[in-house]
Amino acid sequence: MPLIGSKTNLMNMGKGETWYHIDRDQGLGKMKSVQKKLLVTGIAFLPEWISEHIKSAEIVCTSDVSEESLSRKVKGFDGILFMQVESHYKITRKIIESGDKLKFIQSGGVGYEQIDVDAATDHGIVVMNVPSATTVSVAEHAIALMLACAKNLIRMHNTVLEGGWRTMDFGVELWKKTLGIIGFGRIGKAVAERMKAFGMSILVYNSHVKEGDVKNAGYKLADLQTLLKESDVITIHAPLTKDTRNLIGDAEFDLMKSSAILVNTARGQIIDEKAMIKALSSGRIAYAGLDVFEKEPIEKSNPLLTMKNVVLTPHSAVQNQDAMLRLMNENGIQIEKALNGTYESVVNPEVLKKLKKR
Repeated sequence: MPLIGSKTNLMNMGKGETWYHIDRDQGLGKMKSVQKKLLVTGIAFLPEWISEHIKSAEIVCTSDVSEESLSRKVKGFDGILFMQVESHYKITRKIIESGDKLKFIQSGGVGYEQIDVDAATDHGIVVMNVPSATTVSVAEHAIALMLACAKNLIRMHNTVLEGGWRTMDFGVELWKKTLGIIGFGRIGKAVAERMKAFGMSILVYNSHVKEGDVKNAGYKLADLQTLLKESDVITIHAPLTKDTRNLIGDAEFDLMKSSAILVNTARGQIIDEKAMIKALSSGRIAYAGLDVFEKEPIEKSNPLLTMKNVVLTPHSAVQNQDAMLRLMNENGIQIEKALNGTYESVVNPEVLKKLKKR
């Protein structure tokens, strides 16, 4: 997930903001009179909205994110802040094992699949993410895609631009329809709360949620097959794991209604993209609203780019001023706590148990 926009765009978001320019070759950061060191990967500048909260470490940024470079630079650092703007890279086992003083790695956003969590766990290194800052933005974006699909907004917009008027591209109402939510964490719950106001019946699929909790909220827990069969709109809000990779494939599309709308703002690899393209082309499902794809940026040869029954956005659900400022502030606050031994939003809690026993 892209974490921040361009340097120019962010600097225009507030007057008097300063950035720390880091020499890409020499890895020089803003020096502070402390012994701890934080390595920020993936960017050459750290915005003040993050750095103003970090008082306990020297900040060093690097946009050279090759495995060889990071394995060399990570030596002597207490923590890593893993940022992804445009480059896609991984924090590998080799990088982690090179961190002779490394205590924690923080993903700058919700996703952490690019970090080798198993390797970090093996070496007693805490891995964290920042899960709550973007909840509202992603939930709203998913709903926007639902509405754009249900109302044929893109087709109608293009018709007006081309000089047409009142074509037969009929949409549908969402009122009294069934919404299936795959994944019921913060974002899934936020979507459910909002779509309940649309008068939708809500089915939830999540193997880690108790039926009583779902029922008390006014929703119904269902297995995946039931959800796919009964839902008019299906929206995905699950993390990418071994269990969810290609969760939706040919067999799952065969279960869906021919009028179904599929929305994905989670991770592209949760859906078998070839199977989805076939389902959309054949009329197996009616529409798809997608913010994420198997390969990003989306390839120019991807058939989705020429299909009329899709709405596509460029992995941009969190790309708005409110979410970005909130995300950056929370990153800085959480990093400062980690530098002082307090870890929040830990994705490998078994490490904390090991640390307590030491």
